[in-house]
Amino acid sequence: MPREQKKRGRRLNQKPYEKSQPEPEPEPEPSPELAVEEEAYQNGVDHGAGQQAFYGLLDSTQIEYFKEAERIIDSNAFMAEEEREQFYEALWAEVNEIELKVSTDPTGSKILERLLLASPKEKLLDVYKTYSTRVLELSTQRFSSHCLETLLNCSLAFISSEIQQAPDLLQVPTIDTENAPIISAVSDFFAEIQNDIPAIAFHPYGSHVFRSFLLLCAGKESVKTSGSSVLSGNKSLSAKKTAVVPETFGSGRFEPPAVFKQFIENVLQTIVNGITLEKGRKMALDPVSSPVLQLLIELEDDLMRADILSIILPPTKGEPDFMTISFLESLLSNPVGSHFLEKLLYSCPLSFVEYLHDSFFADRLRIISKAKGFSFAVKALMQRMDKKSYEEFAARLLDEVTDLSLQNVVLLNNIIVAISQHGSLQTEAANKITGLCSDRENMLLALLDISSFENISARQRSGANDSLKQRSILVENLLKSIPQISEAIVESFIAFPADTKLQFTENTIFSHVVEAILSKGDLPLPTRRKLLNDFMGHFGDMACSVGASRVVDACNITSAGLNHYRERIAKELLADRESVMRSLYGKKVWKNWNMDLYARSSAQWKGKLLRV
Repeated sequence: MPREQKKRGRRLNQKPYEKSQPEPEPEPEPSPELAVEEEAYQNGVDHGAGQQAFYGLLDSTQIEYFKEAERIIDSNAFMAEEEREQFYEALWAEVNEIELKVSTDPTGSKILERLLLASPKEKLLDVYKTYSTRVLELSTQRFSSHCLETLLNCSLAFISSEIQQAPDLLQVPTIDTENAPIISAVSDFFAEIQNDIPAIAFHPYGSHVFRSFLLLCAGKESVKTSGSSVLSGNKSLSAKKTAVVPETFGSGRFEPPAVFKQFIENVLQTIVNGITLEKGRKMALDPVSSPVLQLLIELEDDLMRADILSIILPPTKGEPDFMTISFLESLLSNPVGSHFLEKLLYSCPLSFVEYLHDSFFADRLRIISKAKGFSFAVKALMQRMDKKSYEEFAARLLDEVTDLSLQNVVLLNNIIVAISQHGSLQTEAANKITGLCSDRENMLLALLDISSFENISARQRSGANDSLKQRSILVENLLKSIPQISEAIVESFIAFPADTKLQFTENTIFSHVVEAILSKGDLPLPTRRKLLNDFMGHFGDMACSVGASRVVDACNITSAGLNHYRERIAKELLADRESVMRSLYGKKVWKNWNMDLYARSSAQWKGKLLRV
C-alpha cells in the first residue's frame, strides 16, 4: 500500500511550480524547488525510510514552556542584551540532557533551531556530541532534520574562523581536534553517513540535510537570513529573522579545508558508481532526488568534471538519439524536470550548452514561445551562450512572440534579462513590444493589460494574480534594460492623476513598478519634482503600508540633489512618528531614512549620506 504523502516538517503548503513566482509580499515565496519536493514521497525512485528516530515525548508542561518561549522570542521584547542572554541560558538549561527528545518534537525542534542560531561554538559542539552515532536516523526524521540543517548552517562561520587560525588545514587533509573542533565534528558527521550516502541523500527529509552538508563542505552559503532558500521553509526563515544571529553567520563563501574536499570527492564517486543512465534520468524527474543531482552536478563542474552529467546525457557527435530527445522533452514538460534542466544549464560545461542549443532548442522555437515550462531553461541557455549565438537565438525568439499572453510574458521577461546581460537587441525588443501593445499612448496600462486602476478586480488589488505579477516584472525589466520603452512607461505614469499614483503605491504588485520608476538614475529633475509633489502630505501613511513603504524608500534616491525635498519628507515622517513606529514597515522606513539622527539633529542628518 503506498505511503501517505506528507509535507516536510513544518513547511507550509506550497503552490504548484507553475504558480510559484517571485512574490512582492514582505514574506518571500519559497523557491519552486521546495514546492515540487512537497508533492510526493516517491516518484519511481526508491527513497529509503531509514530507522525512525524516537527518544520519548515531551510532557504538556514542557511543550507549553517552549511555546511561550517562542512567543517571547518572536515579540523580541528584551530590554537589554543581557536580558536576552539570560533568557537563552535558561532555555539551554531546560533543553539540557533532553536534546534528542526536543529535536524530534514539532514545538521543541523550533526552539532548538532558535537556540542554535544564537549559540557560541561550545554549544554547537555539545549538540554535535549529542547527535553522535545517531546522525542517520535524526536526518531522516521529520523535525530533527531541521535541527541538523541549522546545526550545519551555523557551523559555517566557525569553520571559516578555524581556517584563519590554522591555514595549514587548506593544504593538508588532516583533522585537528584541538585547534579546529567544528571541522572535526563535521568530519565525524561524514564518518557516520559515508556508508549510507544513498539512504540519506535521496530520502525526503535526509536530502535536505545532505545538501546542507555538501554546501558546507564546498564552502558555500547554504541558507540566508532573508529571502527564499532551497533548504528552508517560511517558518525556518522567520525564525532566523527574529533570532539573534552572529554577524559572521551566513557570511558567504569560504575556502574549505582539504579534508572537506576529500569528502566531496568520496560522495561524488559513490553517487557515480551507483547511477545508470535509466536510474539517473528517473532521478532527474523525481522531486526528492532531482535537487540533489543538481547540486552534485554543480559541485562536479567546480572540479572541472562532468561524470554524472555524462551518464544521464551521454555526449554524442551527431544528433541525439530518440530516447535522449524524449528525455529532454519530458524534462521540459515536468515542473521538477524543467527546474533540473535550468540548473543544469547554469552549471554544466559550455560545450554542453552549445550541444543542447544546436541539437534541441534551435529547432523548437515555436514550441518554446508557447510553453511556459520551457522559458526557465531558455533563460539559463541564453545567459550561458556566447554573444553571437545569443543574438541569433533571441532574435528568432522575438519573432515567435505573437501576443502578450501569460506564457509569452514569462518568455519576454527572460529575453529582456538576457538582453540586459549581453547589451544588445534593445531596439528590436522595443519595436516588438511596442507593436504588441494595444494602447501605445498609455504604455504602462497596456503592458499591465488593464484599462484603468479602478477597473481591476479585488483579487488583482490584493496581489493574488499571477498574470499581473509577471506583467509587473516585465515592466520592471523594461525600465532597467530598454531605454526606448522606459521613457514611454515613465511618461504614462506621470500622466496619471495624483490619486491614481497613490493607489499604485498601495498595491503590493504595482508598488514594485513605482519603485523601479523612482529608482531610475536618469529621471529628469522636473519629472522627479512632479512625482514627489504628488506624494507630499502622504508619506506618513505610505510608510506604514506594505506596498507604499518601498516607494518611500525609493524616494530617498529620487530626492537626491533636490533642495528641501528630503527635509520635507523627513518632517512628515517625524510628524507621524507614533503611527510609523507602530508599524513593521514603518520601522523599516524609519531606519532606512536614518530618522533617529534626524530627530536628534537635523543639521547632522543633512550632512550625512542617507542609507537607502
